[in-house]
Amino acid sequence: MANQQDIKHIIDSTDITALVSKYVKLEKQGKNYKGLCPFHSEDTPSFVVSPEKKVAHCFGCGGGGNPINFLMQIENLPYIDAVKKLADFNGIEFKGYVEDKKTNSLSKYYKIMQTATNFYKKYLLNTKDGLEAINYLNKRGIDEETIKMFGIGLSPHSGDTIYKVLKDSNYLELDMTDVGLIDKNKVGYYDLFFDRIMFPIFDEMGNPIAFSGRIYYDAEKNISKYVNTRDTVIFNKGDVLFNLHLAKGEILKKKRFILHEGQMDVIASYKSGLKEAVCTLGTALTYNQAKTLQKYANHAIICYDGDSAGIKASKKAINIFKSLGFKIHLVLLPDGMDPDEFTSKNGQDAYVDYFENNMIDSTQYLYEVAVNNKNFNDSTVVEAVKHEVFDLLFSSSSKTEQEDYLLKLSQAISSSYEALYKDFEYYCNTHRVSNDVDYYPIDDNISYPIDNKVSTPKKIKGKKWNKCEIRLFMYARSSKEEALYIDNILMDRMDALTEESQRLWIALINEYYVNYNVFDEGIFIKMLSQEDVDYYLEILEALRFDVEPYSESDRNECLLKLKELKYDARIKQYKEILNNTSDPTEKSRIIDKTIELKRKKNQLIKARRK
Repeated sequence: MANQQDIKHIIDSTDITALVSKYVKLEKQGKNYKGLCPFHSEDTPSFVVSPEKKVAHCFGCGGGGNPINFLMQIENLPYIDAVKKLADFNGIEFKGYVEDKKTNSLSKYYKIMQTATNFYKKYLLNTKDGLEAINYLNKRGIDEETIKMFGIGLSPHSGDTIYKVLKDSNYLELDMTDVGLIDKNKVGYYDLFFDRIMFPIFDEMGNPIAFSGRIYYDAEKNISKYVNTRDTVIFNKGDVLFNLHLAKGEILKKKRFILHEGQMDVIASYKSGLKEAVCTLGTALTYNQAKTLQKYANHAIICYDGDSAGIKASKKAINIFKSLGFKIHLVLLPDGMDPDEFTSKNGQDAYVDYFENNMIDSTQYLYEVAVNNKNFNDSTVVEAVKHEVFDLLFSSSSKTEQEDYLLKLSQAISSSYEALYKDFEYYCNTHRVSNDVDYYPIDDNISYPIDNKVSTPKKIKGKKWNKCEIRLFMYARSSKEEALYIDNILMDRMDALTEESQRLWIALINEYYVNYNVFDEGIFIKMLSQEDVDYYLEILEALRFDVEPYSESDRNECLLKLKELKYDARIKQYKEILNNTSDPTEKSRIIDKTIELKRKKNQLIKARRK
């Protein structure tokens, strides 16, 4: 348990103005400070910081509180983690608590990664090989200050140096292997990273959990430019974003984030003053990464390369952000340059100026990608572009937007607007699929209430699922329109689904329906991993015994049931926070929130029963 006297000392030692200024732009007003609330959108500042009372409070939404409460909300931290972070902020050693079992069990891995990070940094700065690597970094515009800021290091040429360093520090070989630093062959243990510039990857709390190693010399063509740590006990590349630990304060301030393709792009933006930049780790954006970013801001700015790979990755990111309700803009740098190249050629000020003045929305981006650099003298190309633009506009609910882009397209392909509009109408009619499909009957005039106790819960791969979530998936298979309708409602209830169902849903919406308008099971299955194929087949097998008819009212009932399950998940989270705090004020706040959620859940259950 935490020592209350120690906690009081930490709060009393806090300069709350300095703390809040890391996340909010403040202006002095009398003896207090004022700024835009980081917890809700507003145009007129209602967030007040009182240095005298050591309190930050929003008079609009009620957010904030003492320094610990502020950190809990702004960083989405449990109570005790917020206390520790505040202690670190004040330079106070705080050990007056017992770590939870999970944190304690993982602490040895964090220590190994910290030891490795420290060694790589020293090796870069104090060896002959390090001088060569530093020269390379300097040529790329990365100076000593930036090297220190990002904790950049160098792995030695020798194939077992980090193994020996960690062994001398009394770490176990099994633990070194578990964090992806070493492996074993017939000869013995060897390093998985050698002769590469090492970019440490940190979690949201700033713990080093992985590495991205980059070559810095002329290498054979078959050698990868980057090698990332494999997934480990503390690292999953589909969940983590490079630089989020440094960027999150700026993201909260600016209420936006910039998504790049690689570390060098992030560093170029960061050095230029765009410190809200992050990137994925050698893969396209995932749903989990987008959900993590959503905790900090709801405005995504995608700045990827303009090549085919960058365009493909941008399309996927757009679809994921759309499914979660993000505001989306894109920036395409001229001549196919990336931020690193642009800043090297034109300077940092020019980069920021171009970036801020050349944002386009996702529809404009997808239209330009479809139309730019196409030979419209070729009728085959014209038809392909028409199909791509029609598919883009087909999902738009704005007639004005449809007309604007059809007018642009008619001018681009030298066609009359009237003829093009008729083609678009025909396209919409032929791609709009009826809800009446072969594999289930529908009667909109009959209500079929779901009894979720019948034949559920069933175990699939050791996890429970509710019948409502897989029935919703069957509705989504019926048509693209139905799938997009459900997805729009489902976006704030995704946490109620099992991880397997989430993956299946994302594959259907963000991969299948992006490319196809009518569901084809054979094509869909080819898009899935073997694990997801197995899960999908188990669902189909279970539904063979599900005799309840499908209907619009049944679909809506399923969506309501998921909302109820979401409340259950939130209540569980609050109970966990309650168990980890000894602050009476915080306990009272969490209890009030729990009661409010239970009230909403009961109201929902009553509404469903009517």
